[in-house]
Amino acid sequence: MNDRELKKLEGRWFLQYSGCPLWQKGSIDTISFNYELMHKGENLVLKEKVEFRKNGKMKIKRGFEIPMEGSNVLNWKGIGMNKFFRNQSKVLYNKEGILIMWFEKTISTPESIDVLTRKKHLSAEESVYIFSILENLKETSGYVGELESVNIL
Repeated sequence: MNDRELKKLEGRWFLQYSGCPLWQKGSIDTISFNYELMHKGENLVLKEKVEFRKNGKMKIKRGFEIPMEGSNVLNWKGIGMNKFFRNQSKVLYNKEGILIMWFEKTISTPESIDVLTRKKHLSAEESVYIFSILENLKETSGYVGELESVNIL
């Protein structure tokens, strides 16, 4: 992933649809991913802060997304309480304020995709448009049926 593609990820994204059971729990809502581009040595990485409300209380998960050279793959490494957790994700689509990412299977989560947007809330037309994108992406075909709306407040 080149520096220009990393720069396009920077900023705040709101999780709209997810195939991950962790985010589909009724006790979790208002999920956002915040990416800040920074240098780690000579390489650019994304410092990540995931904010969500669980049972009415704000929670934060922090880590780094470290790009693998020559691909759209990111290696996540947690910090703080999450420092022993690692996983891999891949950017499948990042255009028009829509970000679609694939996540590998971990000990506690299945392989899945997430759909994030720059907007906190979507209109019905915007949701239909996103699903038309998903239907046309070869990499998402096996995951669309698992997606649930997670940003319903």
